[in-house]
Parts: sequence; structure tokens; C-alpha cells
Amino acid sequence: MQKFQQENKKLSNSEAFMRRSEAQQKADQKAREDSERLRQQEREQAAEKRRRDMTLRARVAAKAEEKRLELLYIQWSEHHKKLSSFLRTKAEPAIYYMPAKPIVDDPVIVEQNKEKVFEEWKSVRRTELTQFQKQVEEQYLSNVESQLERIQNARNARRGNVPANMQEMDKELDTHRAEHGPKARRIPDGGNDEDDDVDVDDMAAEDDLMDEVLGVNEAINEDPTKPSEEATDVAPVPQEAQ
Repeated sequence: MQKFQQENKKLSNSEAFMRRSEAQQKADQKAREDSERLRQQEREQAAEKRRRDMTLRARVAAKAEEKRLELLYIQWSEHHKKLSSFLRTKAEPAIYYMPAKPIVDDPVIVEQNKEKVFEEWKSVRRTELTQFQKQVEEQYLSNVESQLERIQNARNARRGNVPANMQEMDKELDTHRAEHGPKARRIPDGGNDEDDDVDVDDMAAEDDLMDEVLGVNEAINEDPTKPSEEATDVAPVPQEAQ
């Protein structure tokens, strides 16, 4: 036994063994770095995919809201054009009336004046509508960024206020790859597994985000500039034809 230990010690101190040991350590270190790099890429890709999906849905919802406002503008313009045939009192509430005797005898001039006033009104309201439609899209996208930030803050708080607990995130990725392939949103069957709890929290957070983006959850609407049923159903009231 002593002879074997002596030979083993001599072999361990040999230059060839030292080179092999150093090469093995470098290979292990490179493997760990490559593994961590791939895991980090996977985490970044998952986060980016979530951001793209949420942004796309927000843009679709904003476009639908803009189309609805466009239809309201058309209806509003038609209604105002009908009212332009009447005179309007300056006192409030406004009263529309038709004088018994025309103020201008020439009907051509009357029609030209009506058309001019209507086009001026329409141009002003079109500018207002365009600005408001732009605000609609900006607000929807802002809601996405705010909600993603709240999701990340809540996740960090669950992990002990640490910006990124790599071991727990790696464990979550390994669990989903082993059991389900790519990470899927699912409701666990039961148990107190911490990874399952994280999945449920993430699923609820994403659902809350889409409710806010699509205007389903009205209670989240804290910003007065955010488009909502109350805000978008009431178009700007013109001064000439209210």
C-alpha cells in the first residue's frame, strides 16, 4: 500500500499529470461558462418574446380603438353637417333654430358660407382626433412597459429582493425543460413545489397585463389619459355645434 501511494504521489507530481489536470480544469471552466451563457440567452429570449407578444397585442388593441374613434368622427361630422343648416344661440344651453326669413337672400352664398364653416370645423376636429389617436397608442404601449416592470419587481421581491437569483432561475428552466419542454403556462395539480408557485404567479401577472392592455380590467385605469369606455365614448365637444 505504501509503495502504491508513493508511486501515485510521484505520478501526481509529474509534468504530464499537471498538464492534464490544468487542461481538465480549463475544460470544466469553459463548460460552466458556456452553460451559463446558454442559460442567460434562454432567459433573455424568453423575456424578449414576452415583451414582443405584449407589445403586439397592445398595438392591435390600439388600432381597434383608433378605428372606433374614426367611425365616431364620421358620425359626428354627419351630425354636425345637419346642424349647420340651423342657427345656434350663443347662450347655454345652445338652441338651434331656423329663422322665418333668410338672413341672406342668395341661396348660393348661404350654401358657400355653410360649406366653408363646416370644412373649418372638420379640419380642426380632424387635427384633434389625430392627436388623440396618437395618445391612444402611446398609452397602450406605456401600459405594457409599466406592467412588465411591475411583474419584474414582484418577481424580485419573491426572490428576496435580489435582482436575479440565478440558481432559482436555472432550477425553473431545468424543471420545465425536463417535464414540458419549453416553459409553458399551466396550473399545477397541487403540492407546495416552489417552481409551480412561480408559474402560477407569472400566469396571473400576464393575464392581468393583457386585461389592462385590452381594456378589460377597468379598475387598473389610473391614468386619466388612458383610453377607456368613459374617455373614448365622449368625443370632444365643438364650440360651434354642441
